[in-house]
Amino acid sequence: MATRRPLALVLGVAALAAGAFTAAPSWSGTADFALSADDAPAVVGFGDGDRARLIAMDDAGHQVLQPLPRPDGTTPGTILTSDGRATTLQAADSDAAPVPLDGATPLTAPQAEGELVELRFEVIGRDGRPAPAHVNIYDVVAGAVSAYRRPPGNPDAECTAQASSPAPCILVPPGTYSLMALVKTMPADQPSDVDAHTIQNLSLVGDPEVEVTQDRTFTFDARRARRVEVQTPGARTKTNENGAIELGYTRTTANGKSIKVWQRPGSMLDQNFYLEPTATVRSGGLQTLTRLRLEAPAIELDAPRTGDLHPEYYDASWFSDFSRQFPVYDGRDRMRAVDAGHATPDDLAALDLHGALAVVERSDDYSVAEQSNRAAAAGAALVAVYNDSPGDHGDPNGTRTMLDVPTVRLSRAEGRALLDLRRRDRVEVRGEPVTPYVYDMVLKEKGRIRTDPTYIAKRGANGNLSEQVREFHGQPHVTSTFTEAAFPWQPGDTFASSTSFPMRGGPQTRTEYRLADPDTRWSFSTSTPETRYNSLFPQEPVLGMLLSDGGEARTYVAGERVHQPVGAAPITAGPNPAAPFERSGDRMRIVVAGFLDADGSHGVSHTDDSGMSTRLEIRADGELIGETTATPQGIATLPPGDSQVNIAFTADNPQSWAELSAHTETEWTFDSVAVPAGEVAVQPAIVTDYDVDVDLRNRTRGREFHLTLAHLDGSESAIDATVKASYDGGHTWRPASVRGDRVTLPHGAGYVSLWVQAEDEAGSELEQRIIRAWYVR
Repeated sequence: MATRRPLALVLGVAALAAGAFTAAPSWSGTADFALSADDAPAVVGFGDGDRARLIAMDDAGHQVLQPLPRPDGTTPGTILTSDGRATTLQAADSDAAPVPLDGATPLTAPQAEGELVELRFEVIGRDGRPAPAHVNIYDVVAGAVSAYRRPPGNPDAECTAQASSPAPCILVPPGTYSLMALVKTMPADQPSDVDAHTIQNLSLVGDPEVEVTQDRTFTFDARRARRVEVQTPGARTKTNENGAIELGYTRTTANGKSIKVWQRPGSMLDQNFYLEPTATVRSGGLQTLTRLRLEAPAIELDAPRTGDLHPEYYDASWFSDFSRQFPVYDGRDRMRAVDAGHATPDDLAALDLHGALAVVERSDDYSVAEQSNRAAAAGAALVAVYNDSPGDHGDPNGTRTMLDVPTVRLSRAEGRALLDLRRRDRVEVRGEPVTPYVYDMVLKEKGRIRTDPTYIAKRGANGNLSEQVREFHGQPHVTSTFTEAAFPWQPGDTFASSTSFPMRGGPQTRTEYRLADPDTRWSFSTSTPETRYNSLFPQEPVLGMLLSDGGEARTYVAGERVHQPVGAAPITAGPNPAAPFERSGDRMRIVVAGFLDADGSHGVSHTDDSGMSTRLEIRADGELIGETTATPQGIATLPPGDSQVNIAFTADNPQSWAELSAHTETEWTFDSVAVPAGEVAVQPAIVTDYDVDVDLRNRTRGREFHLTLAHLDGSESAIDATVKASYDGGHTWRPASVRGDRVTLPHGAGYVSLWVQAEDEAGSELEQRIIRAWYVR
C-alpha cells in the first residue's frame, strides 16, 4: 500500500549530454570548484530493498527526501535520526540498520571503560498488549552515548554496548539519559508485537531525563500518552487519510549537542498521534514536533443510536494510480442501510440495494474490490466494509482492481451497529472531496510535554495563525489536475520530506492556516497534471510541470495573510531563481528553469518520452561551447578573458494536458567580464517578470498587462523593449503598445502569443517567444 510520495522542492537533475558540460556545483559568494561527477538525484538504499531519492534543493546543501515505492507497491514509512554527526534513514517497519545519508558514522556506541549497567526495555501499546517500538538512548550531559533499539527484538541476543543491536537491552555507563520511544499500537486483530506496515496509531513515550545508576528494566507504556488534538475555529475539520504526517522530538544536551528523531508512518488506521506527559528537563533542552493536516471531513456517517461512526476511505493506492480513478462521495443524502452479508451473488440475489448503503462484512475469501463492485452492480450507491474480527482492518485483501462506487471501512462494532438499525431509520451521509481549507499544523512542546497536548487555533490579528491563500491555476479548456505538498523546515535541517496530496476539483483557491512560528520555514511545490501515486495500471509517459515556489523557504507571523499563486500564465523559461547565471574564473554556471510561472515558481523541463522536447545551446563569441537536450544545467568553460555569451533555450510541449506555452524560445545575450578565480559574479542577463490579470484557468478579458524587465545582477542600465502579439499561433505578428511597464495588446481573442525583444546600452539582449501565452476572451 503506497502512501503519498513526497514531491521534489526545486529541480531534479538529469544527466547532461556527454561532453556538453561538466556537472554544476553549488556556489555562492566564493566559488568552490570541487566538482562532483554527477549532480543527478542520488538514490540510497536503506535496508530490505527500501530506497529513497535525495534531491538538491538549493546552494546551502538542503535536500528533499523522497521514499520510493517497494516492489509490492507500498511506500515505506521512514525514521530519520540526526545526532550531530550524521543523519540516518530507516524504514519504520524494518529491522534493517540505519543508513547514513551523509557518509558519516550514524550512531556512537558508549565507551567500554569502567562499569557498565544494563538497561532492558519493555513496551506496551495503547491497547495494553506488548508492542513494537523504536527506542533511542541518549546521554543528555555530553552526548557521548547515542544508540537505539527496536523492541521486542530478539530476547536471546547478547546485550551489548553497541549503538544498534537486535537485543531489547543495552549496556551503558552510569549517567543521565533520555529514554524515548516511538511506540506502535497494532490493529486489534493483528499480532500486537509484530511490526508491520499498517499500524493503529503512534505514540511518543518515555522519559527525557533518567538517572541510570544500576541495572533496571524501563517500560514504555503508550497507555500513559494523551492524544494530540487541535481545536479549529468554527470549522469542521478532520485528519483524513494520511493527515497524520509526522511525529518526533529533538533532545539537546547540556553541552549543546543534540539528537533529532522523527517518524513518518507508512499507513495508520486511526490517524492519531499521542504524547506522554513529562517533567521539565533540567539538563539541556527538549522539543517535540507533531504535524497534523486537518481538512473538511472527506466522508461522514451519522445514524440513530449507533454512537459516533468513524468511516475512512481505504487507501486509494490499493485501487488506483490517480485520484480520478478512485470514487469518493460528493454531497449529502439519507440512505437505507442494507445488510449485504459478504456481498456474494447469493447474498445479493434478493436484496434491493438501489441507492442504498450496502453494509458488507469483510472476508478472507474475497477482496474488498470484489465485494464492493458486486454490491455496486446490484445498485448500491455507497459500500461500508466492516471488519470480521475486533477493531479496524485496512488491508483490501487484493489489489489491481478499481472500485465502482465509494467504499469506506468501519470497525466491527460500527458495522454491527448499522445492521441494528430499524427499517425506517436512515443514515445521514455527507461527503466533501474538495476541502475549501486546510489547517497544516506543526505543533511543538518545549522543555516538557504538557499533561494535555490540546492546541487551540485562533484566526485574526490577535490569533496564532497565519493564512496563505493558495491559487492553483490550470488550462483554459482542458481539465487540470494537481498534486501538492508543503515542507516545514526547522533550524539546522538539511533534509525535508512531506506527504504529497492529490487535489480534486481542478483549478481552485484554497485557504491554508499554519501556526505562526519563527523557527518553522515553509516551502511549497505543486505538480500538474497530478502525479501518479502507484503503478497498477499502464499509462502513457507524462512529463508534468513540477513547480516549486520562488525564493527561499520563509516563516509566517500571526495574523499575516499572503496570496501564493502557482501556475499563473505565462509559463516560460528563465534562470532558476535559486541558481542565477554566475561566473568564476573561466567557468559559468548555467541553470535554466524550463517551467517558470508569472510568480517565480519554477521547475525542470527536458526532452522526454512524453513528447516534451528541449534544447539548450551555449555560445561564446559566436562559437558553440555546450549543448544538451537533457536537464538544462551545467558548467560551461569560456575562453579566457571577456567574451560575449549567448544562452538559447527552446522547448516544445505537445502533451495533451498543456494548452498553453506549447512552444517557447528564450535567448539571452550579454557581455561576460572576466572574474578572478575564487570569486563569483552574477551575469547581466535581462530577465522578464510578467503580471497578467488571469483567472484560475489562465484567461483574461483585458488587453493590458505589466512587463518588468531587469538584470540578473541588479545593474541598472536602461532597457528598451518591443512586444509583438499573435492570435494565430505565431504565423502573423502585430505590434503591441509599450508604455513603461504597461503593455497593451492589439485587438483579438483566443490564445495570444508573445514576442518580446529587449536590449540595453551595455550590450545585453533578450529575445523571448511564447506560443499560446494565455487566453483572451
